[in-house]
Amino acid sequence: QGADVITCHVDSPKVVVETAAGRGAFVCGYHANQSPLAPEKYLTGAEWNWAKVYKMFVDDLIAGTPLPNFTRGGLADGFVKMSPLGPAVNEVARKQFDGTLADMMKGGFSVIKGPLKSNKGVVVATGGQAFAETAIELESMDYLVEGVVGSTA
Repeated sequence: QGADVITCHVDSPKVVVETAAGRGAFVCGYHANQSPLAPEKYLTGAEWNWAKVYKMFVDDLIAGTPLPNFTRGGLADGFVKMSPLGPAVNEVARKQFDGTLADMMKGGFSVIKGPLKSNKGVVVATGGQAFAETAIELESMDYLVEGVVGSTA
């Protein structure tokens, strides 16, 4: 349908990455580095860093600390990391990426900043309102942003 970039957030992104790249779209991976699946079309991706999370749980268990029922963390916490940038990412975009990543690594980076509306006209964030990458509100995202055609249902 003419999309320039395709991403997905599923446990097995292989089919989406290979199919999108095969049809000429750029792709962003998920869970692990997917660049070998689309060497020329891969931009980057978000990777879970399970080694960090599991080690934290084992250390807590050894120390006698109760394991939490719910754990949340982002880039600055080492819970996730970014895949390497692919060859299609130009130097200007790489510098912008590196600058934003450095800001995110400081902790508390807001991934959503208002004003922001959904594509149905619903206010998602008012002017000045921001949601950090670990904000619980992001767990219930059920909208597409203004300008995106489609629906979540």
